Amino acid sequence: MSSTQFWTGMLIPPFIKWVNPYLKKFFKLTEFDSEIKAKVFNKTYPASFNFLYSLWIITLLSTGFTVLIWFMISGSTLFAGKSYAVPVFLGLINMIGVWFIAGAMLNFVFWQISSENFRDYIKFRQIKSGWGFDIKQQIITLFKIGIIYYLVTSPFIVYLLIR
Repeated sequence: MSSTQFWTGMLIPPFIKWVNPYLKKFFKLTEFDSEIKAKVFNKTYPASFNFLYSLWIITLLSTGFTVLIWFMISGSTLFAGKSYAVPVFLGLINMIGVWFIAGAMLNFVFWQISSENFRDYIKFRQIKSGWGFDIKQQIITLFKIGIIYYLVTSPFIVYLLIR
């Protein structure tokens, strides 16, 4: 295990648990009520749902990595005469932003095409992970966080582009 994997594994879950109440309060997220929790925990789900949920998560993560790889590959032609660090940093910045914005859009599409039973499984997994908020509110919140993220990082993006 590399040092990066170790520190990511050690820091990200506690950070998510720490930030969860603040995001809930700031974005006025509503948690699933006890009726929904009882409904989704009392159901049995096919094993294929675990695979489909994992595929959903992998698809969301791949959007950001695709942007990063695209910037790294085509960066030397897009930013001719600049250091290779410029497209790498732009790729990293956009990777995170794409996770929020494209992730919100993909979540919306996947949520719309999912069956009611699979939606219950998603709620079940969300509640187990400690992120038991209404999915539609999560999608809107991810999109808002993405916009805020790009507003905050836009000075750094401009600096990298004019540097």
